[in-house]
Amino acid sequence: MIPHGAQGAGHLATRIAMDLIPKATDAYVISDLGMIAGLIGLVAQDYDRAAEVLTSDLERLRGLFAQAEPLIADPDLKARLAAARELRPVSLRISALSADADLALKVLIDLHAAVENAVDAGEPWAPGLDREIWTYLDEYVAKRTYNAAF
Repeated sequence: MIPHGAQGAGHLATRIAMDLIPKATDAYVISDLGMIAGLIGLVAQDYDRAAEVLTSDLERLRGLFAQAEPLIADPDLKARLAAARELRPVSLRISALSADADLALKVLIDLHAAVENAVDAGEPWAPGLDREIWTYLDEYVAKRTYNAAF
């Protein structure tokens, strides 16, 4: 058997929990090994879902930016929205996807601030876009939730 990615990390976490922890005699070492095994399990979950999460985030943000661009008056933010809409993965390496996600999230933060200012100013289009952004943020968190016992 050749373990791949998340499966290999899962086997490593299981080996620590089932083989090494029972052999440990020091409470600190037992606790440390348990924490390491748990963290490896979390890394395995991220390994398995990272590309899907990051590419789906970027796709969703491109849609949000397209919706927002005609509504935004600030020319700098408008240009950044247009540029962020053009982000396309040049690689499926997590580092490349994360770099695109970081750029898009910076634009989202500035967009959200502008939209909340527009809500405060009574702009009729702003509450709907604000809800869309909050929905995206809820989805963002849900996609990154860990399945963990601790």
